[in-house]
Amino acid sequence: MPRGSRRERVRIPGAAFDAEWVSHDATPKRRIILYLPGGAFVLRMPHMHTGLVSRLCRQADAQALMVYYRLAPEHPFPACLNDAVLAYKWLLKRGFSPEQIVIAGDSAGGGLTLSTLLEIRDQGLPMPAGGYMLSPLLDASDSSASRWKNAASDTALPAAHQRAINPRPLVMGDLAIDDPKLSPLFGDYHDLPPLYVQVSDSEMLLDDSLRMARRAHTYQVEVKVDIWRKVPHVWQAFAFLPESRDALAKAAAYLRARVA
Repeated sequence: MPRGSRRERVRIPGAAFDAEWVSHDATPKRRIILYLPGGAFVLRMPHMHTGLVSRLCRQADAQALMVYYRLAPEHPFPACLNDAVLAYKWLLKRGFSPEQIVIAGDSAGGGLTLSTLLEIRDQGLPMPAGGYMLSPLLDASDSSASRWKNAASDTALPAAHQRAINPRPLVMGDLAIDDPKLSPLFGDYHDLPPLYVQVSDSEMLLDDSLRMARRAHTYQVEVKVDIWRKVPHVWQAFAFLPESRDALAKAAAYLRARVA
């Protein structure tokens, strides 16, 4: 955690999950990040993610609500999606306007970010200011070509034939593999807010972002995909990398533009 960072546990009425405020100082902020951490929907790495989010908050002059949504296999889909939407509703009830909020997440949490935006729209709730996705998992079916093209260069994620356990049956519950709640790549993107994505050219999830961007453009959704060369999956979490600092600086600029 960067020096001066703050963590404060949050109790959300009716929630079956944990949450906490993360900020870089004690000053109330106008910009709010609803952050959904990754971990393949089965793992939790709170110290890594709070360090990442605290650095982002410092650069963007924001504070973040970290949502530790329920995990599979005990809680398969759509439990995590329901938790994310409940956290967003709680922010609105606390008096934060949708224009103040950006939803963000990495890896599986990046895919959940897009699923949450789709669900918020489908429930008729006011849309947040934007979405920021870090190396998002958007297609649970493993149908993107980069899953095999980048299998050797991706040092973080195992290829399908290298996995000791297939996580999909643990996560998907009763949903079909191409259900947009689970695989938001296949969703209807009308009326979504502007999206910003950062992904590496050497990771297996590269084509998830590129296919999503092409699909978003057909719905006239503003989306920008920044492709970084030869960095690992969710490299933004590694503070010692200059590429991590540069990526978070770009993300902070996006957040400042979306919430003036």
